[in-house]
Amino acid sequence: MRFFNLMLRKNKGKKLIKTGNKLNPETAVPKKRHQAVAGLLYALRVLGGALKLILIVLILVGSIVGGLGAGLIYGYIVTTPELSASDLQLTKFNTFIYDIEGNVIAELKRNENRVWIDYVDIPKNLINAYIAVEDKRFWEHKGVDFKRFIYAAFYSAKSYLRGEHTFQGGSTITQQMVKNLTGADDVTIKRKIQEMWQALKLEREGLSKEDILTRYLNTIPFGGTIYGIETAARVYYGKDVRELSLAECASLAGITQWPSKYAPVNEENKKNNIERAHMILGLMLEQGMITEAEYEQAMQEEIQFNYNPSAGKVTKNSNQSYFVDEVVKAVIKDLSGQKGISAQAAEDMIYNSGLKIYTTMDPKVQKALDEVFTDDTYFPQVNEEAKKRGETPQAAMVVIDPETGAVRGLYGGYGEKKGSVFNRATQMKRSPGSSIKPLLVYAPGIETGRITAATVIDDVPQHMLLNDTSIPEKQRTRLYPQNVERKNFGLTTIREAVAQSRNVIAALVLRDYTTFKVGLTYLEKVGLPRWEDEGKISIAMGGFTNQMSPLEMASAFTVFAYKGVYWEPYFYTKVEDVNGNVILEKNPKGTKVYSEQTAFIMNDILQDVVTEGTAAGLVVKNGKGKTIPVAGKTGTSDNNIDRWFCGMTPYYVAATWYGYDNKEVPISMVSAESANARKIWQAVMTKIHEKLDAVPFYSSVPPKIVTRQICKDSGKLATDLCRQDPRGSRVVEEYFIEGTEPDYGDKCDVHYKAKVCTLCKDEFGRPMLANEYCPPETVVERVFIRRPVEYKPMFPSDPYPADWYYEIYEGEYCTIHGGASANSKTENISPY
Repeated sequence: MRFFNLMLRKNKGKKLIKTGNKLNPETAVPKKRHQAVAGLLYALRVLGGALKLILIVLILVGSIVGGLGAGLIYGYIVTTPELSASDLQLTKFNTFIYDIEGNVIAELKRNENRVWIDYVDIPKNLINAYIAVEDKRFWEHKGVDFKRFIYAAFYSAKSYLRGEHTFQGGSTITQQMVKNLTGADDVTIKRKIQEMWQALKLEREGLSKEDILTRYLNTIPFGGTIYGIETAARVYYGKDVRELSLAECASLAGITQWPSKYAPVNEENKKNNIERAHMILGLMLEQGMITEAEYEQAMQEEIQFNYNPSAGKVTKNSNQSYFVDEVVKAVIKDLSGQKGISAQAAEDMIYNSGLKIYTTMDPKVQKALDEVFTDDTYFPQVNEEAKKRGETPQAAMVVIDPETGAVRGLYGGYGEKKGSVFNRATQMKRSPGSSIKPLLVYAPGIETGRITAATVIDDVPQHMLLNDTSIPEKQRTRLYPQNVERKNFGLTTIREAVAQSRNVIAALVLRDYTTFKVGLTYLEKVGLPRWEDEGKISIAMGGFTNQMSPLEMASAFTVFAYKGVYWEPYFYTKVEDVNGNVILEKNPKGTKVYSEQTAFIMNDILQDVVTEGTAAGLVVKNGKGKTIPVAGKTGTSDNNIDRWFCGMTPYYVAATWYGYDNKEVPISMVSAESANARKIWQAVMTKIHEKLDAVPFYSSVPPKIVTRQICKDSGKLATDLCRQDPRGSRVVEEYFIEGTEPDYGDKCDVHYKAKVCTLCKDEFGRPMLANEYCPPETVVERVFIRRPVEYKPMFPSDPYPADWYYEIYEGEYCTIHGGASANSKTENISPY
């Protein structure tokens, strides 16, 4: 009872008095608080015997359930994120970033990332204020104050049983630092055990008390987006933390426990803050941190609060390259994930721990990008609409090693990079247009055996919006999709459809052959999950809800350059701490997405895009004038807003985007800009390949690849009639995955030879079959085609495909000679 009497006597008659912003001594913690401590020790001695008995009982009970509890605790400990003292070691060394040749490409100087205060610059009074109120045995314990923890646990349990639900925290400053680093704030036993374990481990490994305080005070939250003592000092007091008085130090330390109550943002909070500062000063006096005179002076000081939220904003003006920006982001992400720390803590670690970061940048590749993207020649300002809107052309490009996924270089916008700007190579998401077709439509179809390079699809007018209730009824009957040329070309192989970028065929193949499920499954395998758009035919032409970045497109195309293997892109190989210990390391592992046979065939088809398709004229030569093989795919979004070229050589894969930022409205490119993405791609790759040999993509054809001579109009084995087509021979040699080639008996059934009357034409100007009355001099024998499925326009306004004029059908006989009624013979048509 003596303990409780002492406590009651101690608090008898206490008042809280406030005079303006002055700290009133009457509200201070009594200077003889040691009397209460003595009372507590006496009470413990009296209760000692009872406690021993209770402990014996607890041990007996614990022996029954201890195994389960120990196992649970062990499980929590072993799953604790790995965070070592060396990771958090603060140094006076800058962080250096290196390219693949060991050259320093960037030096990250301390304090560049945000306001950071070194230990020597932190006011001693502020350190003492925090220790006094948060962790008075900070300098003595080894990370966890078990005495305080047990007391807090008993107090909280007693409070809970009484229904008061008031709890005491038992966390040390080391534990609070861990909490700030990890960002974990869930109230669970697991989190608390892991926090205690990390605190003990960090101090046991040698993390100094000074480093702990420095990290703690620089990361502690003060409400909203205000973190760290320097930022808080500027926001709440309008001065640097070094300039804070003793009273202001106590005031600042008082905010931490409950910023929404103690941050001096309004009159009520100011009152609360002063009262708490008063209490902290009393603790500092009691613990011998300040003298009686200092205490009295601080209590008389009138604190001048100067709340200014904008004072805490730090403007970053980094002149790092686009590549270095991405390296820093990547390291922050991996440190955060692997070390179990927050992104801000990871950033602090990069700028304050003297790291060495080894990147994947190839200086030759990056130099080529730098030169082209700062050359005005490749960014002509010929778009009048863009000029009116105050916009300049923009572009972005990423170059990747297809055998590892290592990013060798990138550039995020036109012109020299100045400051921290938007990186279009990684941050921008735009419609990939037709460049998505190989990834979504054709490669998945070939891999699953649904199509081959020789599969023939009839490119005829389509009305794929008829059942789309999301658009006005009048618009549902319009032709959709349409080819860029606004016409249809009829019977077309997959190879030609890719080379000429036929939209109609891409939509038909996705819907009827590859299927949405298969296409999206394979798209996800190359790092592009887009399941939200399943069933939308627009995605066959690049119309996704969530668009793509140049980095995503470049990495996805690696599957066509290296045996069907996808590599997730990465920017660094390893990170070392100041002592040379590796704290992060990349061990890239490729994912087999396509067979080598599918990759080979797609690569071969994509070479046609460059040699005779939509990218014809794109040529890359080395310094000896030898042509470097190129394969790739162009892409154009609706209304000519975006232009892409995603391509590869035997050495690199690269994706280039060209367009405008569209700050006010989407800006359509004019015809003079239509090839600029390819021009930039060609210019960069020409510089990169200057000293590289001209070698083929494949030194030999992969196993299980066979060839057949097929007809381009049927996809089947060619006959002599295929060679006599009036448009020229329709025979080509095509690659097949073994087992998918046409059988030797599966011959072209599209080409026919027929005798026609040259004087008689149908409504389309096509000659009609000759009948027995046609004069011999008007009869000629020609080769025609006949569709497997007759084309019948859905609406009268629908156009006819281009090959319609080479088609002929049974029953369409000459109506000039002898009359149609007498002509029912079919012997004038022969498939041989």
